[in-house]
Amino acid sequence: MPRQHNTGYYTFLAIFLLTIFSIGNWIERHHTLPLLLAYSSAFLGYIFLQLKNENSNLLLGTGILIRVLLFLSLPSLSDDLYRFIWDGTLLKNGIHPFSELPGYYLNQNIPGLDQELFNKLNSQNYFTIYPPLNQFIFWLSITVTDSDWLVSANIIRLFLFAADFGSFYFLKKLLIHYKKPQKLAFWYWLNPLIILEFTGNLHFEGLVIFFLLAGIYFYEKNKNWLSATGLGLAIGTKLLPLIYLPFLFLKGLSEKKWIISIMAGIMGLATLLPLLNETFIQAMSQSLDLYFRSFEFNASIYFIAREVGYCIYGYNNIALIGPTLSIISFLSILSISAIAYFKKWSIPKSFLFVLTVYLLFATTVHPWYILPLIAFGLLSGYWYPIVWSFLIFLTYDGYTKNGFELPMYIVVVEYLVVMIVILLELRFHSND
Repeated sequence: MPRQHNTGYYTFLAIFLLTIFSIGNWIERHHTLPLLLAYSSAFLGYIFLQLKNENSNLLLGTGILIRVLLFLSLPSLSDDLYRFIWDGTLLKNGIHPFSELPGYYLNQNIPGLDQELFNKLNSQNYFTIYPPLNQFIFWLSITVTDSDWLVSANIIRLFLFAADFGSFYFLKKLLIHYKKPQKLAFWYWLNPLIILEFTGNLHFEGLVIFFLLAGIYFYEKNKNWLSATGLGLAIGTKLLPLIYLPFLFLKGLSEKKWIISIMAGIMGLATLLPLLNETFIQAMSQSLDLYFRSFEFNASIYFIAREVGYCIYGYNNIALIGPTLSIISFLSILSISAIAYFKKWSIPKSFLFVLTVYLLFATTVHPWYILPLIAFGLLSGYWYPIVWSFLIFLTYDGYTKNGFELPMYIVVVEYLVVMIVILLELRFHSND
């Protein structure tokens, strides 16, 4: 009987490894049916391995192995890498990456910036949006290679691989602090979406999570400067973590740690200094304006508001709806932060609901945007981020060989199920 049990365990382990390897190295994102079948199988294996959790060292090694196997190929589900290479090449040639749109450089005879790379950009008509901390990694990935895209990708992967391992380390430390089982950290370490979007597709939320968890850990250990540094670097990697500062400031007032939120904000903004000039400010402002007024993907409340807008205006009035929702989102984040402070929520629980509110009001919610929720959820006892990490992958169904068109029924199913799970969990935790 034990032999049969072990056979089943290793069967699911093999399924988990093979399906993620296939997605990362063979299956293209417009091959919808094999992609979704492979991901569903990987997720089934992931759940089975977590529920059995027979050997923690084996699970740790499995997470390392599958990430290493993703180093064999270029990202399969994202083309953001090519903008990273483009920006890094500009820096290598002493050119400010925010100076001009990509097309400007095509006839400038700049080594590495050719038509082939330009054709792979998904943002040919937009200024770059990546802060200086990211740009440094892009530059580093270019300086050690001679136009080898895979080598550049793998240099970036090394940073994200290290960040993932660091997140796993701090997650285990924080689980001990919050009196929760350390084995919960494997729900993060082996989550298929985390593996594919960070090590696989090179999205920098992986670094953000690492810095945030480090910041939270050092906050709880009363190491104020280290906490502020972690939180500040999270802001420097992606400006979004600024949304967590209102709660940290309120919490800090009662614990005499309010200086942490101030220092974190200052450190985050200080990371912008290497590229800060009038060109940077203008280009970043234009990019943010486009984000709120033009881009839309996998939204919830925004899509409802858009339909109402069609009835009123007869067209998609995102230029009005987007900024309006951003203001409502900002006020909601302040309200959640105040509620979290008065109800004495833990930092992870507060961050969990602050980010959830932000995502519900956002006009664009890519799969990798939700991944910090998994870490916060594990630390605060909420499981809807795990459910969401399966459902949001279904949005890859929208990719075709020549473009993208996401079926609305997928969005409806995704958010309906997620909201039901959130409401059930809120009821379960009502006495917390």
